[in-house]
Amino acid sequence: MLRSRLASFFSLALIIGCGNKDSAQSPVARIDDRTLTLEHVRARLDSSRGVTPAQVGEYARRWINDEILYREAVRRGMDNKESVRAQLEEVRRQLAINALLQDEIYTEKSVQSTSEDISQYYSAHNKEFTLPTDVALVSLLLFRDRDAANVFRTLVLKGTPWAQAVRQTMADPQQSLLIVTRMDSAYYSQSTLLPVELWRVASASTKPEPSFPVQTNEGSYILIVWKLDRQGQIADLAYVEQEIRSRLTIERRRRALEGLIERLRSNHAVEFMVSDHADTSSTNSEK
Repeated sequence: MLRSRLASFFSLALIIGCGNKDSAQSPVARIDDRTLTLEHVRARLDSSRGVTPAQVGEYARRWINDEILYREAVRRGMDNKESVRAQLEEVRRQLAINALLQDEIYTEKSVQSTSEDISQYYSAHNKEFTLPTDVALVSLLLFRDRDAANVFRTLVLKGTPWAQAVRQTMADPQQSLLIVTRMDSAYYSQSTLLPVELWRVASASTKPEPSFPVQTNEGSYILIVWKLDRQGQIADLAYVEQEIRSRLTIERRRRALEGLIERLRSNHAVEFMVSDHADTSSTNSEK
């Protein structure tokens, strides 16, 4: 009974809210003197895709249950137990630290890497980027049927630049079959270039020219393999650029954290009572 009433109330609140600029403040649940609003629910849920009445209802049921249990815990004095207060203090400290680090360390400006930074890192560490498997730089075009793919391939082999051939075929009303439904260029390996027929063609390529159409369930693919690197070779900079950027970000944040702590340390009287190598375990004295 309670669940059905709550579900009806949540749905009504959402319906009313759709036509009200203040709908985010619409109450969706209440217990004693505390109210749960739609704004609160949206803030706690991933509302980038919107929230459904079912999601709101489920959240509100959990919220009400938690409130009931929390109020009973407070009535019994559980919130004043030493162990609870200690955990709350630890959480408060960590939240405050996280807020400080967000301001000082994790700002986008503090960790930005330039193209020169990335190139220099790659030059100094390129032996760390040995390919564990074959990798190909491939451009893919997917056509709705094989005839369209063949016409496109013929244009390119006659000397029409790849990009121009795409523009011509897409713009020509006489070539209604020449509809490209997918077009991209990226690095691929056997595990990422799917369907498997595509990798078979890519791995056998010897020069950068359009392949024969590769028929799949999706349609007909044309591939052009610009570069094929074999397992054991050093990866291209473009292939590992994002990994390098991540490494630089982690290292810069580590150094920034060390610097922040060092600057702040001078404001405090710090003393270590135990050395790094001290044995703090209890031992029985020899008799």
